[in-house]
Order: sequence, then structure tokens, then C-alpha cells
Amino acid sequence: MLDRLHKKQTPAQVEHAVSEAKRQGIARVHGFFVVGSPDETEADILESFRFAARLELDTFGFNRLCAYRGTPLWQEYVARGIIDDDRDWHKWFKCTDIDPTALPSAVVNRLRAKGYALLFLHRILHRPLQTWKLLCVFGRHMKVTDIIKLLASPFRRRTLTRRPELPARMLNAGLDEPERPCEA
Repeated sequence: MLDRLHKKQTPAQVEHAVSEAKRQGIARVHGFFVVGSPDETEADILESFRFAARLELDTFGFNRLCAYRGTPLWQEYVARGIIDDDRDWHKWFKCTDIDPTALPSAVVNRLRAKGYALLFLHRILHRPLQTWKLLCVFGRHMKVTDIIKLLASPFRRRTLTRRPELPARMLNAGLDEPERPCEA
């Protein structure tokens, strides 16, 4: 997925950077990951969580990939006819909401919850002391109830309060989601 998104880095380079940051004494290292990319599979998403578990991260976040105007992904979507640059210029889109080659949002959210559960379990079993110390640091700045809400948030089912904004082409066609190819 790093190659697909033109990140110009390898997992080995990421691993080295995180290890080096810890070796140099950086106290808190955060891993920021995106899921829900075009052409990403369920196995790819779960592998991202397994990769995060191997790293010496203190905190982490997994968010769905978005296309913003001016980015290479936006230009790709314009070229593919998903986005109309003239009519959609003021919008941003989660790829899972507009791209038929991306997994549906519900699937990505289910995989995120599963991945977070695996990642939390791995962290508690393999790094219990570091996990306890991190929770103590949080406790100096947050109420216990807020820490519990933070840790539970990846597993909470959310009801959308507003529908995702869709590209003009989808709105004109009366679509709520992209037309995905049928799988046999």
C-alpha cells in the first residue's frame, strides 16, 4: 500500500525510524496509519495492524484515507471520472465512500475494530510495563473515565449524524455509494 500511495518508503525504513527514535531517547512515538485505500484488501488492512504491533510505538491511530483537492489521489479520481474537479472542488472524500476499488466503509470499520483489539491485546501481553507507564502518564492529564472512553472509542458503534458528502457524478446518478464490481 505504501507503493500504491507513492509514499517512497518501505516497511523496513519505517521500522528503522521508529527504533532509532526510541534509541535516541524520544519518549513518545506515535504511529499514524491510513486504511481504506484504493485496491486495499481485508488482508492488507489486518497486516497493517500486525505491522504496527511489531513496532515500538507508544500510541497509534488508524484512520480512513481521504482525498483532498490538490493531492495526487484527487487527481487520480478526476482522471478516473469519480470526481468532477469543477463541481467538487470545495469537498473532501473518504475513499471508502466514493471509490469502487476501495472496501466499503462498514467493512473497513469492522476491520479497524478487530485490528485495534488485536493491537491492544498484543501491547498488553508483550509490553505490559510500558503500557502501564503510558496509562499513568495519561492519568496525570486525563480523568480515568476519559481514558476509558478513549480506549473504548475504536470499538464503539457510531451512528452517522450526517451523510458523507458525495461527488457530483454520484449525486446526479442518485447513488448513495459507489457501484462496486460483484465478486463471485
